[in-house]
Amino acid sequence: MTMVPFFFGERASLYGSYHRPPEGASGPETALVICQGIGHEYMRAYRACWQIAEAAAARNAHVLRFDYRGTGDSHGRQHDASWSAWIDSTVAAMAWLRETTALTHIRVLGMRAGALIAAAAAARDSERQRVLFWDPVVNGEAYLGDIADMHESQTRNMNRYRPRRHHHAERGADEYLGFHWPEAVVAGIRDADLMAYAASRIDDWHLVLSDGEQAPALAESITARGGHVLDLPETMDWADIRAQYRRVALPRSTHDVLNLLLA
Repeated sequence: MTMVPFFFGERASLYGSYHRPPEGASGPETALVICQGIGHEYMRAYRACWQIAEAAAARNAHVLRFDYRGTGDSHGRQHDASWSAWIDSTVAAMAWLRETTALTHIRVLGMRAGALIAAAAAARDSERQRVLFWDPVVNGEAYLGDIADMHESQTRNMNRYRPRRHHHAERGADEYLGFHWPEAVVAGIRDADLMAYAASRIDDWHLVLSDGEQAPALAESITARGGHVLDLPETMDWADIRAQYRRVALPRSTHDVLNLLLA
């Protein structure tokens, strides 16, 4: 496989990593956009998303990983980011991959909060998409509350930063485990709800849940519309502050995820 770093979108402002399938790759030719998580979860799952991209490319998929505007290596500063700009970034990623491959049916993988972004971007696309939600954030407001609780635990209740913990705890409500999200991001996350897209979209939705993760209403909605729910043996512990420095890797389950995503 060949991974090509490049910039795309308006004024070449978005950073992408294009995983090109090798010559002679078996299987149907497909196109996959990966919407990674945000903040600390982006870093935790970076390796897993890279594994998925490489494995998908080996199965004749054109894969695009990218950074949302104002994050990673994409143009813009963190304090200038917005939820709507992140959705726009995803729409641009889908358009680039469609134009590059001439494939109209794009697969989209949404990891954690990336699931909310993926659903919003797919809702703006006229083509029917296959969308796979991996341990998705279903309700943005609840998600912000969980991260705020972990941030509070990290800064006030642990001994690791004893001399400075009160200073960090009082830095303001815009900090979420080391990431300062402007109001344009926080408000967008707070208002986002994955179930709001369920009734109005005809996309092929599928769900992957790591061990211990639950999304009963979403799972019921997906199975009712003919989608599949895949349970993984790996435990991610997204809400456990002690696990936030442990990277996610999926050597055992990559095959099963791709079978569902690229079918």
